[in-house]
Amino acid sequence: PRPSFVAGHSLGEYTALVAANVVGISDAVRLVRERGRLMQQASEMRIGGMVAVLGLDELTLEEVCRETGATISNVNADDQVVIAGDRVALTRAMDLAALRGAKRLIRLQVSGAFHTPLMQSAADGMADVLGSIKLRDPQIPIVANCTGRPLKTAHAIKAELVQQISGCVQWQRSVRYMTDAGVTDF
Repeated sequence: PRPSFVAGHSLGEYTALVAANVVGISDAVRLVRERGRLMQQASEMRIGGMVAVLGLDELTLEEVCRETGATISNVNADDQVVIAGDRVALTRAMDLAALRGAKRLIRLQVSGAFHTPLMQSAADGMADVLGSIKLRDPQIPIVANCTGRPLKTAHAIKAELVQQISGCVQWQRSVRYMTDAGVTDF
């Protein structure tokens, strides 16, 4: 059966591109390789990390981040939000999240503060890379990481692929959009 939508969390968005016939597998692999290279470079220039926070809602974590300089990088579920930032901001945010009632804080084994402004140089580089790749309009709407709304044109997809490198992955919003649209099988 043909899916109503395709979506993928972070790197998984590239799998969605292939499934929606936006790019072929060889171009997708090239894009993923370049994305990884650019994000690694950005991580080396601006060292940071990520922490999964369980048991606090997004609004509370927005306050924690405003007070500490950390950033929300992934909203995965009502009670699972990932924060990221430089080491000092992240440590302060973990302490404050614990004080605000977080049930669990899990440092992720990653090399950088992905999906935050610390990745802006990678996003800029990805914009250049995407200029050399021909994207097609999707045959199936792709639900975007950054907005949780469908992407229907190649132009919108290019903008999303750049934005999601330094912007928050709104996975919960993406899943909610699909369920609200009547999707029952994933």
